[in-house]
Amino acid sequence: MNNRQKLVIIPGWSNAGNKMWKHQLPYLQEHYDVETIVVSNKTTVSEMADEVLRRTPDTFLLLGHSLGGLIAQNVALKAPHRVKRLMLVGTFPGNTPVEQRAFFETGMLKPLLDGSIAQHWEQLNKACVAPTRENDQDLLQELLECQGLSVEGLINQTRVLMDARDISNQLSALTMPTLILYGRQDQFFSLEMQHLMMEKLPNAQLSIIEECGHLPPLEQPEMVSHLLTQWLESNRESNLIDKKEKQQ
Repeated sequence: MNNRQKLVIIPGWSNAGNKMWKHQLPYLQEHYDVETIVVSNKTTVSEMADEVLRRTPDTFLLLGHSLGGLIAQNVALKAPHRVKRLMLVGTFPGNTPVEQRAFFETGMLKPLLDGSIAQHWEQLNKACVAPTRENDQDLLQELLECQGLSVEGLINQTRVLMDARDISNQLSALTMPTLILYGRQDQFFSLEMQHLMMEKLPNAQLSIIEECGHLPPLEQPEMVSHLLTQWLESNRESNLIDKKEKQQ
């Protein structure tokens, strides 16, 4: 009988699977029943969260990156009793500034709709990494290998980013242990957004990763593996103690 906890990964924009987490998967798969859920056939974040809940067991751990982190927060708000641990990586609580919303529209949605996205893809990917590594071809190739959604799926995901609404004032309802990981040089979501989530989430820990942009698991794989392992191990030990106390 498999008694291992389910750990669900929700990838970010354009990611078609779990390759973003290839460096962390050996540890995660050793200790958890890992499943990656890509949602690109829905047009609102609420619908995407419902789809995740439809495809998951009664309880699970949840890891979301970027757009996946926004979806993860909505999943947890809809079913806090089901999400036992929450990991948010390079994400935001939906409080999109006007200029960023405009970028999602003109720099991402418009090229997708008019068929010119291929001309923008390299610059989009370079913006995902720390500025000092924007010409790191090995890293950019790793990112490219993570991406594989259809244009329709990309349009859906981009509309969700554009239409995001600020949920930060609802986060105080989420009492499960939460880890926030953030790359110091992230050009998509600000440090202020991370501090806002940290302030609102009652049981959160924030770790800032230096020399890192929007893709911590690829840019700083050893550090992310260490932080995830350390945090998950501490929570696994606490969970085992709780179970033992209940049995006594």
